[in-house]
Amino acid sequence: MPRGSGGVAKMDDWTYCLKTLPKVSRTFALNISVLRGELHRSILTAYLFCRTVDTVEDAAKLDPKIKTRLLIEFSQLIEDPDYRKKNLVTWVEECSQVDGSPNDLDLLHQVFRVFNVFDSLPKNHQDQIIPSVSKMAKGMAFFQNHFQFGEITPLENIQVLEEYCYFVAGVVGEMLCNLFFQKLPHLPEAARNIMRQNAVSFGLGLQMTNISKDIIADRDRGWSYIPRSIISEKGLTIEEFHSGASMDKNLQILEGLLGKTTGHLNDALKFTLAIPKTEIALRLFCIWPLWMAVKTVAVLHNNPELLNSNAQVKISRSTVKRILFVTPFIAWSNNLLKNSFSNIINDNAFQNPPAFDLEGLKARLEKIPLDTLNPNT
Repeated sequence: MPRGSGGVAKMDDWTYCLKTLPKVSRTFALNISVLRGELHRSILTAYLFCRTVDTVEDAAKLDPKIKTRLLIEFSQLIEDPDYRKKNLVTWVEECSQVDGSPNDLDLLHQVFRVFNVFDSLPKNHQDQIIPSVSKMAKGMAFFQNHFQFGEITPLENIQVLEEYCYFVAGVVGEMLCNLFFQKLPHLPEAARNIMRQNAVSFGLGLQMTNISKDIIADRDRGWSYIPRSIISEKGLTIEEFHSGASMDKNLQILEGLLGKTTGHLNDALKFTLAIPKTEIALRLFCIWPLWMAVKTVAVLHNNPELLNSNAQVKISRSTVKRILFVTPFIAWSNNLLKNSFSNIINDNAFQNPPAFDLEGLKARLEKIPLDTLNPNT
């Protein structure tokens, strides 16, 4: 396996992973940093795998057929060590076609380092990471058929949006839930059930928050994750929505999406409160991205700037610092966490968000033929 160019002192693989994480995601670098030991190594490694396939999916200039092949091949790389030994170098070379930020591309081209760390993880942790990352890569490959190269093509309806969000984020919720169970072997079954029931919704909530705040950036790259059905319900075409022909209707569409997002974030709180109060690090790992997401929803609520400006609407650095400072003092108390959470969004529009049908999503996912995807089509 390549170890870098000759004549240059190279850092070890784990140090590379540690130094790369904050370069590709400041947010997740924060919450992963509170973890310790094997769980820290495993979740950091898993995140870098997720970031790798995300870089391939996000490549704006790459033909969807090439993306599909690279994503399916990555699922084979993580599932099959023998296949990886024979094909990883070739896969990395083929990724020279992928466009993206310098830091993301550096990770992509040195992903062999992440695999080296992965091979050193406990097997029970590897067993949770492999199916989730593989499913993410295959799901992203499947959804390449939904996007037309060079034009804005929205998802059809909210059900398809949920399916997409499952593959890019819901599987991460499942993986983290299972990794937490490895650390908490004596966790009561009631708590396990709550976490299992809400793990996918946690991931969907974070992803739908990102979709809502990135509408303009995604549009400029030729993507639209706002379902066609909820746009047409307001009497608009896709072109009218993205051109801002009716700001009032656009805000109504966004508010509906934010309401559904809030329901998922409520489920994420249930997941977090099921973690034992003594496991402060695990709680903070969940609290920090959750609180940032809820704060983001509050900023997006009835905010026309989201739809008429190329400047990304996001929470301020001071807000992030306040979350990081305050939450460690309340992480031990379910009541304090509930009060803090509810005070962020106290608008009546979000008090009764629609319930998430997890079983319905699972039934639809079973009909998606991931294992029959052909990397050459």
